[in-house]
Amino acid sequence: MGSGILENLRLGALDGIAALIVILVVVISAVAIIAVAIVNCIKAAKEHKDALEDKAEDEFFAEYGVTGEEMRLNRQLSEKRAKLLSNKRIREELLDEEHLIIVHDTVEVPVEAESSPVNEQPSQPVSEEPVRQEPPVEERNEKTVEEPAPAVVAEETAPEPVKEEKAEEPKPVKPEKSALKKKPDDWSKYDGEYEGVYYDPEDACYYEGTPSPALAKKLAAKKAELDAEAKKNRKEVIVKKITPPFLALKTPKNKRNEPAKVDGFDESIIYGKYIVEHVSKEDGSEEYFYTLYSPSNKILYQSSNYSALEYVQRAITRFQTHVLVGSFLVEVEDSKFFFELRRKSYVHKGDPQNSFEEANALISEVKKYAQTDIIREQ
Repeated sequence: MGSGILENLRLGALDGIAALIVILVVVISAVAIIAVAIVNCIKAAKEHKDALEDKAEDEFFAEYGVTGEEMRLNRQLSEKRAKLLSNKRIREELLDEEHLIIVHDTVEVPVEAESSPVNEQPSQPVSEEPVRQEPPVEERNEKTVEEPAPAVVAEETAPEPVKEEKAEEPKPVKPEKSALKKKPDDWSKYDGEYEGVYYDPEDACYYEGTPSPALAKKLAAKKAELDAEAKKNRKEVIVKKITPPFLALKTPKNKRNEPAKVDGFDESIIYGKYIVEHVSKEDGSEEYFYTLYSPSNKILYQSSNYSALEYVQRAITRFQTHVLVGSFLVEVEDSKFFFELRRKSYVHKGDPQNSFEEANALISEVKKYAQTDIIREQ
């Protein structure tokens, strides 16, 4: 029956199988054309949707004087900058790990030296003393990796040349390491002596408590220098003050207002910002305070209150320093979680969060945006 249909099938001058092939080609071509048309319609619809989204985004950012494309480029630049800083930190960590390996290798040297023959005792103290007295020096000395030399000592052929190299190598490294550790003191915020607090030139701020003996000696020398200069200029010498005016006030935190909008492009939507506010009290006094905001205007940290604008500005600088050199931890109280930033006797306390994860995420945002240089008053 099938062969009868093929025999009766005719398409113009073609009949049979030839006609069937032509019909199949026409059908396949039609299906392909329809598929291409459908794909083009879907693509056109998607492009139209993307164009509408871009237009809406441009209209949103037009208020700040910038287009959505420029915002995306700014975000990409910010991400690449963060990636470069991360790569630099990773490289430094890898270098630190290499130094640690060198230290572990050198620690094993005294153990091998103890098992050496008795006839080599006169030269043993030369090799042991530099290793035990100056272990940090050998962290920077890459040549100390060659210290399988004690194993060569047992050959009784050339023990002295190897030990002479060990004694000479640490000497040029010592001044280099001490120079790296040295940090210049910053006396720009030094206002004299106050009762109950002391000035730390390393962080350029005051801390409650008493200084260490070394720092107390340095503070006494600084005070003597300023006293001598004051007498030379016939001015009053620095006297001990009772109440440091720059310390935070023991008053409840004030309510924060919404950050005011700025004209043109607002860089804080990328880098975050500090907002400084103040309120007038019924007794006629003023209280100043600052708030750290994320790019989306989320509150990351609220400061205590201060008696003057210059003191709240100093507090911002102190907070930025403590974020870099202080230690973060998460505490819990009344089923609420909050972070604490500690540096010596100073403690910065974050706002309460509902979970440990939220408090930990807040720490990451504080570290990311605390160093912004955008500080505004309102």
